[in-house]
Amino acid sequence: MILGFIVAVVAIGLDQLTKFLVYGSAAKSIIGDFLWFQSTLNTGVAFSLFEDFTVVFIIISSIASVLIGCLIVSKKHLSGKFQKFCLGLILGGTFSNLIDRIIFGGVRDFIYLKFIDYAIFNVADMAVVCGVILLCVSLIVSLFKEVKLNKKESSSKTNDGA
Repeated sequence: MILGFIVAVVAIGLDQLTKFLVYGSAAKSIIGDFLWFQSTLNTGVAFSLFEDFTVVFIIISSIASVLIGCLIVSKKHLSGKFQKFCLGLILGGTFSNLIDRIIFGGVRDFIYLKFIDYAIFNVADMAVVCGVILLCVSLIVSLFKEVKLNKKESSSKTNDGA
């Protein structure tokens, strides 16, 4: 349980630290036309969708943070350490962007993959995306293991009854 919260605190710390150090400076190339730091305030969600709904996103992020925290504490649902780690990434990213929305009225983004002209994002966004992807992979692997185990048990019951 504690692992998820430690991961969340680290994600929040890294995101807020990088924003403090980089956000607001002039756009600059970090690695040629591959990676740039370019500050922008996103009042929407991913890809700047639904701009200027800050209050709604504060409410949604607050509810999501509480629910994710409950999942981390829960011993019944998502009990593995790796799953708690994933939830910690998601919680940390969600909560760090919530901090930005409350203080700045939007999320401070600055990482820009110029070579593909991708949306500008931040460390919190990376934590959420990585956490969700890893959690999905973990759940799929668990599901396949459970199906395989059920087939094995079913097969052994059939052989015992014959």
